[in-house]
Amino acid sequence: MLRIILDTDPGIDDALALFLALASPEVQLAAVTTVSGNVSVEQTTRNALTLLTLAGRSDIPVARGSAQPLVSTSIDAAHVHGANGLGEVDFPIPTLEPVTRHAVDLIIEMVMQAPGEITLVPIGPLTNIALAVRKEPRITERVREVVIMGGALRVPGNVTPHAEFNIASDAHAAHIVLHAGWPIRLVSLDTTTRAIMHRAQVEELAANGSRVTTAIRQMMSYYFEVFGPQHGNTDRFHMHDPLCLAAAFQPDLITWEPVYVDVELTGTLTQGTTVGYFNRPHTPAPNVLASVAVDTERFIRLYMERVAAAF
Repeated sequence: MLRIILDTDPGIDDALALFLALASPEVQLAAVTTVSGNVSVEQTTRNALTLLTLAGRSDIPVARGSAQPLVSTSIDAAHVHGANGLGEVDFPIPTLEPVTRHAVDLIIEMVMQAPGEITLVPIGPLTNIALAVRKEPRITERVREVVIMGGALRVPGNVTPHAEFNIASDAHAAHIVLHAGWPIRLVSLDTTTRAIMHRAQVEELAANGSRVTTAIRQMMSYYFEVFGPQHGNTDRFHMHDPLCLAAAFQPDLITWEPVYVDVELTGTLTQGTTVGYFNRPHTPAPNVLASVAVDTERFIRLYMERVAAAF
């Protein structure tokens, strides 16, 4: 069984990724750590607790993490996910509380205590992960793998013409993580923008009437009815974070290519851009396995079957 720490900034698609982790028998969700990103860390922490309460999983520790990026000014995506990050759904106050340890310390503790067992799955800005590797560099030798949702290598960005949100939110943290020397799978917009769930599939998923699938429909209705129409989209939802989570336990959903990836830190208009050196001579050795293609039909079928069966 794969032991995962999910580092997250819920976020609608983060919520869907969390539910997939809980629904997958291959996965033991060891902890959830939160970070500022889609909304503030206060809200992302509350959201993580809310989602676990909804799923009946009070056994999973939640640790609050970083409130600010390492260097740059905070940005958010509340216009996409709603002011509360979960599509403005009025969920009950969670019955769970976060643990007292900071997310960075919990990550270090778990990785160091279980060499080769923990997979880190950061699906938000990489602030916590960068701070963890700076505070305890030995985790690079003890982690099993780091599976990151972030970057745009051969496709446009989604926060600027070149930069993807998670990387742009803390480019300096991303630079640290990408150059830390540990095994990385990078699940970028190159594949997540192809992993589309349609509104009819959401309705099909929610047909069982469970609390979780009903919440999924409610959250995604905000995207389809409020954010989407502003961009000519009322039917398609990009499953960015759920695809990354799935890639951690079923990597064959994706076609991977070893490549050297760096992050732009100083460009006035390009900060946070991920630059992939595909088929370029005289470049450094690859530091990631980059996602270049995805079996979308198989992934969406997996998602729907797992979540419908579990909840």
